[in-house]
Amino acid sequence: MIYIALIGDIIDSKKIADRGQAQEKLLSLMDELNQKYQNWLVSPFTVTTGDEFQALLKPNEALFEMIDYLSLAFEPYQIRFGIGLGQMSTQINPKQSIGSDGPAYWRAREAINQIHAKNDYGSNHLAVCLPDQATSQLVNSILAAASFIKGKWTQAQTEILASLLDQGIYREKFSNKEVASLLGVSPSALNKRVKASGLKIYLRSKKQAIKLILQAAEREDEDVS
Repeated sequence: MIYIALIGDIIDSKKIADRGQAQEKLLSLMDELNQKYQNWLVSPFTVTTGDEFQALLKPNEALFEMIDYLSLAFEPYQIRFGIGLGQMSTQINPKQSIGSDGPAYWRAREAINQIHAKNDYGSNHLAVCLPDQATSQLVNSILAAASFIKGKWTQAQTEILASLLDQGIYREKFSNKEVASLLGVSPSALNKRVKASGLKIYLRSKKQAIKLILQAAEREDEDVS
């Protein structure tokens, strides 16, 4: 069976003044994610060291939604993410993501190392490593462009995505009127923010990226079978 392994680590964790508070916040968010996205989890989000965590998932369309939800909820701290696709070589622990190993995690670690080596001047904190190198490069190019868009957002523009995530919405088509009401602004004001932010391009890019990852998972599953 093919899995998606996710590894995350807190950026510059040693420079955080109150590391204890950041770690407690991360632990709380792990519990929240495990509840919110339990249908996709094979092995739950688990803190493996003070500043690193991992999870094993079924191939699913909510992957980047999870990552954005966690990233926004964990502010002002930042997280680096590595995603790997592949099989597992050892028995999977359904209660915590510790002690299991295999190509999925090896590739997730390789993806983390890629971000360490090249983060596009600090704008990109996310990379994937798939069995097919060409697809990996394509997906990473899409993700880097999306990260560049997101990196230019103001706080008000970031709040739009946060509001969408709170409503379980992670797509470019949504009701401006409803979101404007939640943010306490007029629909015309929200429309200006959305246009200026490139939010819909960002969400469209993430949709294309996950589509490519799921197609890669299907091909890999067929090869294994």
